[in-house]
Amino acid sequence: MNATAYNPPKSVSAFLRSDKFASFIVGPVGSTKTTASIIKIAYEAKRVAPCKDGIRRSRCVVVRNTRQMLYDTTIPDFLKWFPDGPAGVFLKTDSKFILKLDDVECEVLFRGLDDANDVRRLLSLQLTFGVMDEFREVHPDVYNALTGRLGRYPDKTMNGVGACDDEGNQIHKVWGATNPPDADTFWEDLLTDPPENAHVTLQPSGLSPEADWVQYLPDGYYENLSLGKSEEWVDVYIHGKFGRSLAGKPVFQCFSRETHVAKSVPNVLPAGVRIGVDAGLNPSATIGQIAYDGRLVVHDSITGNEGGMGALRFIREKLKPLLTNKFPGAKVTVIIDPAAFQRAQTDERSVADVFKAEGFNVKPARTNSVAARLAACESYMTRTVGDKPALLVSPEADLLVKALAGKYRYKTNTKGETDDKPEKSHPWSDIADSFQYLCLDADGGGVFGSSHETKRREVKPAPFRFV
Repeated sequence: MNATAYNPPKSVSAFLRSDKFASFIVGPVGSTKTTASIIKIAYEAKRVAPCKDGIRRSRCVVVRNTRQMLYDTTIPDFLKWFPDGPAGVFLKTDSKFILKLDDVECEVLFRGLDDANDVRRLLSLQLTFGVMDEFREVHPDVYNALTGRLGRYPDKTMNGVGACDDEGNQIHKVWGATNPPDADTFWEDLLTDPPENAHVTLQPSGLSPEADWVQYLPDGYYENLSLGKSEEWVDVYIHGKFGRSLAGKPVFQCFSRETHVAKSVPNVLPAGVRIGVDAGLNPSATIGQIAYDGRLVVHDSITGNEGGMGALRFIREKLKPLLTNKFPGAKVTVIIDPAAFQRAQTDERSVADVFKAEGFNVKPARTNSVAARLAACESYMTRTVGDKPALLVSPEADLLVKALAGKYRYKTNTKGETDDKPEKSHPWSDIADSFQYLCLDADGGGVFGSSHETKRREVKPAPFRFV
């Protein structure tokens, strides 16, 4: 394979062709993400509008956290694809490569970030593109400042349009490749909740059938690499998971984005809709359905996440509009924290009464036992139905995905001791609680057991249907 015959694996194609202002790819070690990041330099340079002499000029900086790492890894990787001579000229003293391919002339500057002087020199450049190799090691302030140096070259005196493509569209951008960063860092937050002008590619595990780059590695590469390594190391460098947060231990360590999060939005089923609700000071809800084969499909998760948003406002402003748009005509059942049936001293109405008054069929969760709630969730996460996971979460339920992936956790003190109950952190614990009530109900007593309490017969309003 060479630079003119590069055939990208499917797992990097979306990143390579992304036209967003910022593009990031995260994956296991050896997953060809760095190669894709390097090839993208030529791909984007070829799109820059030509100057008056017909040459498509651009300037790109490739940054790494140290100069030594640049010369040990980044520059050799670049020269493998764009060799000195056939693809241009490498000026070693200046750490610069003049890439020349067809009508392209792109200055590729390599910059380490060892000290403040390196950063100052970087932030005085006039650039078209910025590339960050192993960007989890790049300080967020450097990234933020780097984005302000883009689009400065070529200027309009050179080609009449500046840093634009042939159609006059702005083309300046930044991209990068990395192994997964630690949870609860700037980079994890950016990657899991990217702005509208950013694209994120998360590659599958190196041991997954979807690892479409293993043909370029030695046989049994990841199997051998995992031997003798800690579980956390394997999670990051082979499975491509975010590193462990220093703030605490994730509650659901059996949750996997790759396994449990759907690749596309699941279809709404003809079955009824179940909503797990946590009715604390910050009302939250998780909306799901039981498939014909018993699998739990979670479609969405929402939270009040505003100070003073009571149950009535949450229902009318957030929950009902969502149900009307996504589940028109569906029969809805709300499963709520048993404590929500306790009446308030102010108006003698419970939160459950508020839901009932708004037309919902409401029932209490089987128990408020934390152990039972967690067990019901883990039962779905660890089971399969046929060859499919028993839990499938829509990518639209992004709040729930973040909570299950590590935002919902056990607090760890300075001695490394972990609490025995999950930390109350808003909105993550609220979303997680609502999911637990949903799982308890969907489980049907399989984990906790059926309730044998004798209850008074209650006259209920007709089930609310959203039309």
